[in-house]
Amino acid sequence: MERRQHSTIVADFFADGYRVSGAYDARQRSLGDAIYDSTTSYLTIENAYVSSIRQAGEITGSYPVAIIVKDALTFVLSMDLNDTLRRDQKYGSYLGLQLVPIFLTLPFFDLQGFLRLPGRLDPRVLLSSTTERFLTVVDVTAHVTFEPDLSFQGAAALVNKSQISFLGLQSL
Repeated sequence: MERRQHSTIVADFFADGYRVSGAYDARQRSLGDAIYDSTTSYLTIENAYVSSIRQAGEITGSYPVAIIVKDALTFVLSMDLNDTLRRDQKYGSYLGLQLVPIFLTLPFFDLQGFLRLPGRLDPRVLLSSTTERFLTVVDVTAHVTFEPDLSFQGAAALVNKSQISFLGLQSL
C-alpha cells in the first residue's frame, strides 16, 4: 500500500541569515521533487513568515505568497522525511540503504545528520557538480554558528551543495 503524500507541506527555508517558514502545495509533486528539479529555478510557497535566524521567534514580515530562489537557499528543513524525498529515493532502489554520519558547515550554520546511501560512499561523486544541486540529510540538527544555544531540528534537510564549505565524514 502506497503512503499518501501530504497535500500541503510546512517547511523552513534558510538563506542569507533568514528563515522563511511557509507552506508548499504538494498536490502535484513532493517538496523533494520540486527542490531537486533542475528545470526550475524558484519555488512558490504560501503563508510565508520571515524572521532573522538571530531572532528566530520574532517575525519581521508575513506574506500570503513568496517566491524562493533555489540557488540562494542554504537548506530546507522538514519535520517529515517523506516530504523531502524524490520519487526515485522513495521507490527506486533495491539496494539496502546505509546511514552515514555527516557534518557540514554552511553560511551561518553547522549541520549534523545522516546521509541515506545505497552502496558505498564516494565523496568525489557526492559533491560533484555533475550530480544534483541538493543533498538530502536525515535526522538533522542545524546549529547557528554565532548563537551556540540556538538550533533547529528536523526529520530531513535538503542542503544546497554549492553552500557547503566543509563536509566531515566518520568513514568512507
